[in-house]
Amino acid sequence: MKYGKKAIVLALMLIMLLPLAASADKLDDIKSSGRLVVGASAGFPPYEFWYTDPETGEETLEGFEMKFAQGLAEHLGVEFVLADQAFSGLITELRAGTIDIITSGMSMKPERLEVVDFSIPYFNGKQVMLVKTAELDTYKTPESMDGKKLGVQTGALQVDLAAQQFPKAEAMQLDNIAVLVMELKMGNIDGVILADSVAASFSSAFPEVAISEIQVEYSSAGVGAAIAKGDGNETFLAAINEYIELVKGDGTFDQWIDEAYKINGLLLTQQ
Repeated sequence: MKYGKKAIVLALMLIMLLPLAASADKLDDIKSSGRLVVGASAGFPPYEFWYTDPETGEETLEGFEMKFAQGLAEHLGVEFVLADQAFSGLITELRAGTIDIITSGMSMKPERLEVVDFSIPYFNGKQVMLVKTAELDTYKTPESMDGKKLGVQTGALQVDLAAQQFPKAEAMQLDNIAVLVMELKMGNIDGVILADSVAASFSSAFPEVAISEIQVEYSSAGVGAAIAKGDGNETFLAAINEYIELVKGDGTFDQWIDEAYKINGLLLTQQ
């Protein structure tokens, strides 16, 4: 059987490309670059936030997710690099390849599972309504929020919860949760839907706000780390899951959570 020159050249090119395709591996790329670029919105205590020591003036990145991400980078033998940006744009940046992983209180919602891959969960929580303490007796049922203003973080799951469970309320979307709580304290909004851990941090620091009796229905597979979908990402995801099992199993993750709560309490009382 005879082959033309073009066919032979094409076959040789395909053979040359095979090793490249086989070596396309996200974990290898990260290790080769020496950096793990972590996407997060660092205004979401106690998950991730900036803390300035009042005595030294030194600013540090805190939060149990940041400890996890920093530990993961060290585990992989690379440098931790934070890409601090709005929560609403994180998945877009992940899919564009400008960040390697998202660790930012991201729940495993079905629509997210369609566009990104998640690790095994490392945190679970409930959703609650934060209101002014003086208005706890006023806001006790979902219907009591009819015609009121609700605060939610832009791009977060609370946007859907507000639309589905409080359709007669007006939603105010802001990127920064601390600003939402400030708007609540000032009386510009009537309630803020938050993860219970986040709401507890603010209510413990500010007596003017408290968690209401309003039931926010929510079920989730949990919070996990998100990475881009792709055939070359399996070993990266396996490495993340291995590290989660390690730090959850030996109690390290629980220590990070406790530390984050304490530091966030200090931060909030200074505001």
